Amino acid sequence: MALSLNMELKLSPELRQLGLRVGIGMTLLAAAVYLLAVMPLLEGRRLDREIAEQQAKIERQQRLMPTLASLARDAQNATLEALLPPKAEPMPRAQAYLVTEQLGHMAVAVGLEVLDVSLDPASMAVDPDSIQVQGVFAGELEGVRAFLLDLNQLASLSRVEKVELRAVDGRLEMMVQLRIALGA
Repeated sequence: MALSLNMELKLSPELRQLGLRVGIGMTLLAAAVYLLAVMPLLEGRRLDREIAEQQAKIERQQRLMPTLASLARDAQNATLEALLPPKAEPMPRAQAYLVTEQLGHMAVAVGLEVLDVSLDPASMAVDPDSIQVQGVFAGELEGVRAFLLDLNQLASLSRVEKVELRAVDGRLEMMVQLRIALGA
């Protein structure tokens, strides 16, 4: 039986209805595959990323836990008077630039590496009787602890404003922000 190009194709109402049903069925099948297979797969990948991020945060916290526990234990063993700084003896304003060198020597003496120490002359606008000093140091826990205790004994220390610790490549990095009392 040869097909001719002049042949008219007539669809009966039953064939049209069958075609419509097959089309709707294929659409429903595609939606079901998306809902039952693709969405859970995408959700699983998103959850895997969130789990990996949380595990990284937990690992960072676990690296700092011994340090924080040690500092907390030492703080509980110390008396309140030992933690209070002595009354600040103002440093002459003309010698304020020496504070950076003094902090550097203190850090090296306890085994810390000095990454940066700087004065902030603009801070005198807030408190004209003191100047802000910022320092970044790196080293082991014992050196960090010794440096903080030595800072407490600094005669011209007005107050410690901020101390931040973080673990970097198997050692601690510490940022200290403090104020030095200035005199005439």
